[in-house]
Amino acid sequence: MKAILIISIILLTYSGTAYSYPESQMDDCVSSALGNPATKSISENAIINYCDCALKAIIDEDKDIRESGYECAQKNFN
Repeated sequence: MKAILIISIILLTYSGTAYSYPESQMDDCVSSALGNPATKSISENAIINYCDCALKAIIDEDKDIRESGYECAQKNFN
């Protein structure tokens, strides 16, 4: 019984990250941003962070798309 309890605690402690948006939306966002001539000088890591921020705001927090995009761009592209 102790072993099951210990294993359960370990599994709950080391669970992976869960996203509310599908991975395909993240892929679409990143590929769209990388294809945009205005973002050629921005690193791929910054674009990934921007897309993650925007998708979380839009889907998790039910914020406006335009407002979310602007706020996340301010955080990640400056």
